[in-house]
Amino acid sequence: MSLTLTQFFPWQLQPLFFEGGIFAFVLVAVFLGQWGCHYRYKKFRQWFQRALLWACVAALVAVGVDYAYQKNMGHLKDNTLNLVQAQSQRRHNQQADRDKTSRQKIAQMVMRQAQKGLEKQGFVAIPSRYILLPIYNDAYTNQGLDAGADYANRSGVDPLGQQKPVMGQGNYGLAGHNFNDGKTGFSALQESNNRNAPYLKNGRLKGSFWLTGKSVILANATGLYEYEITGQTTVDKTDVNVLNPTDQPSLTIISCLFPSTQYRIVTHAVFKKHETWQAAPQKLIRLFNLRVQNTNAHVNWWNPGVEEGANGDAGGTKK
Repeated sequence: MSLTLTQFFPWQLQPLFFEGGIFAFVLVAVFLGQWGCHYRYKKFRQWFQRALLWACVAALVAVGVDYAYQKNMGHLKDNTLNLVQAQSQRRHNQQADRDKTSRQKIAQMVMRQAQKGLEKQGFVAIPSRYILLPIYNDAYTNQGLDAGADYANRSGVDPLGQQKPVMGQGNYGLAGHNFNDGKTGFSALQESNNRNAPYLKNGRLKGSFWLTGKSVILANATGLYEYEITGQTTVDKTDVNVLNPTDQPSLTIISCLFPSTQYRIVTHAVFKKHETWQAAPQKLIRLFNLRVQNTNAHVNWWNPGVEEGANGDAGGTKK
């Protein structure tokens, strides 16, 4: 059984172990390098002092870089994540193009009941933000939110959520965690990691159009539902009116704002079209091939669990 660092140490302390590792590595490397070059001379104290100096310099640089990354200075974290995620997604898409899994099998993986006590609604994919999450039926408990995305249906006109939302009809609400890491849950829908701007400026709630025109694809047993993002707004966490019925089929995605968690980022999208599993283009089908695509519902420090994608049980195909 393999164990990750997060299973031994709290996630907040992991940078200390990383920087300590750099210090130790540089200390040993420089000392051995000095010894290898001057092994005839017994200047161990001088060699150790030089090694210690370089190790301290390396550790200080590592601390500075880590601080800048965590604070997202100069959008360092945003740019790094986008680069890494783009390269990873290209690789997964290439694997999906070569994979021979049938459309029927992909549809079955999408609708597989992978969480006890929850009802599977399907999947959501936001390709431009590398998001792929299962959709379950309970956005109002930790069990539901910890499993992935969930439909949210407690609105101003239906406070008890008695009306079950239907993909492609009315205002389909989704809710999910923002883990403030730019990749897990709906974290990637926040324009800049760990920054309130542009959603909150001078105490006033604002919006953003950085995702306008991007696609959101929902999938269930009947096929794929394509939506187009029209913008983002920011509301207080108690505002449920964003889930009120709409005249035209639409999608409303709700996630937290970080670091001001009393507010919610609301991503709005309008319905474009529905296609069956047999008729949908291959570029959309491959988004949901869980044998090769990673899902991003879990993070070890909050809601550890088995992912439903290739980085977990691959849609139930891994035993």
